[in-house]
Amino acid sequence: MQKSTSILRQILIAIVMLLCLNVSETKAQQEPLYTQYMFNTVSVNPAYAGTRNAMNILALSRLQWAGLEGAPRTNSLTMHTPINNYKMGVGFSIVSDKIGPVNNFYFNFNYAYRVNLTEKMVLSMGIKGGIYNYKAGLDDLNVGSGTDASFNGNVEQKWQPNAGAGLYLYSDKWYAGFSIPKLIQTDLSGNQTTASNLSSLKRHYFLMAGYVFDINQDFKFKPSFINKVVEGAPPSTDVTAQVLYLNKYWLGATYRFGDALAFLANIQLNRQLMVGYSYDFSVSSLNHYNNGSHEIIISYDFDGFLKKKVISPRFF
Repeated sequence: MQKSTSILRQILIAIVMLLCLNVSETKAQQEPLYTQYMFNTVSVNPAYAGTRNAMNILALSRLQWAGLEGAPRTNSLTMHTPINNYKMGVGFSIVSDKIGPVNNFYFNFNYAYRVNLTEKMVLSMGIKGGIYNYKAGLDDLNVGSGTDASFNGNVEQKWQPNAGAGLYLYSDKWYAGFSIPKLIQTDLSGNQTTASNLSSLKRHYFLMAGYVFDINQDFKFKPSFINKVVEGAPPSTDVTAQVLYLNKYWLGATYRFGDALAFLANIQLNRQLMVGYSYDFSVSSLNHYNNGSHEIIISYDFDGFLKKKVISPRFF
């Protein structure tokens, strides 16, 4: 019995270290995952700040792999607004990302500057800076009866600086963006960061694009994709197809290659308020151990204080 308990603890230690120290060595990403990325662009690309021509506040809550103990939980709040007289956008984002005993906290300030390339095409260039906090509470794990020194106390809490940059090219019908939301590679173990260091925070690269097609007077079709690349992990690609009815109801589906199939539904309740929900089905080996992933967003545009009103609705 004692031998079985010891083996169980060794397995738990291995799992915890994989989750805590190196999510990038598996298929997971160190950056939080969003199925409704097309409505939460500022979280992954600072150049998006101020592009909606209205102050926007968006709240998102995601429960990944429901039913699996220690499953990831992400909550985020973003705000950004244009400063039209100066062709700038500013904003901030707050993210809490919990995976098992690991708590990740991000706070970033975003700044973007817009340049009109043509009458309808705009290039926005953005940067961001902030802080990242990492905390692993191993003493919260249930390892059965007895004690184990490996689980006594928390892993030392780490505060790290963060910086990022991005480009966002858009018109009223399409967009394309590239961003590096984590420019600074840092080492959580206190040693020199190397490519083989299991506890380092890796640099991430995001590429995204989308287009809105007019089917007829009532329907629009919007395909989009986002590709995420990080050293030590396979690329992660989401391809999404959405249909918009009467500029009010969004329905769509997303396929995350080798990982999940998701369905999305969003409602523009009025000119300013939109709510959305998505549900992911795992198509990987994890599908036997969880009940899917849930994500809810609430977005609100405060356009009343701006001198320039938004004439046509924004589709992204």
